[in-house]
Amino acid sequence: MSQSERYTAWVHRGGMQGIWGASLLFFFLPMGVYASGRPSPVPFLLLFPIGGIIGYAFGKTFGWILLSGSGHAAQTFTMPATTGHYANEHSEIVTREVRGDFKGAVSAWEAVTVAEPGNPWPLVRSAELYARELGDPATAIERFRLARSLPAAKPELKRYTSQKIIDLLLGPLGDRGRAMAELRMLIDRYPTSREAEGAREALRRLKAERAE
Repeated sequence: MSQSERYTAWVHRGGMQGIWGASLLFFFLPMGVYASGRPSPVPFLLLFPIGGIIGYAFGKTFGWILLSGSGHAAQTFTMPATTGHYANEHSEIVTREVRGDFKGAVSAWEAVTVAEPGNPWPLVRSAELYARELGDPATAIERFRLARSLPAAKPELKRYTSQKIIDLLLGPLGDRGRAMAELRMLIDRYPTSREAEGAREALRRLKAERAE
């Protein structure tokens, strides 16, 4: 593991919050005992390292809970991991993305796909990179469709991947015929969803443009 990857893993485990907690209690514990006017239970100078140790332990625990919870919540809101996998389990791949090694990140996500063939999450991650960073919308659509077809993919993930496929067909590929077929499929499968409402509007607009 490289130095940057070790640093990322350390931050994910709450290390930064531990340092903040240690810095605060290193000073506040002895100052609090001094301000109270009560005799110190240990030699006064020992209160500084004791405060630092307690602060680090408390800050690290709090930071780990906070980062784990917020990471899971953010993932559930934007792109749910249908089998319980999330990006923090593959922080070394995320580090490659942050460093701009998108080809290496795609290869790593596809290796995860081979290792976890029933998990749609790595397929979605690689599809995002193909679409956004590597300029390969055709391969991105293929990966999104594979993710959507897996039995473990929940309805919200299927709707998400369908929307991404439609965006790519209407955008860089300019294939309105296939985009309209995807819109109809989205409406048929999830007629009461918010995505279906948008799909109906998009379909009406595309039909009107064709008629002109």
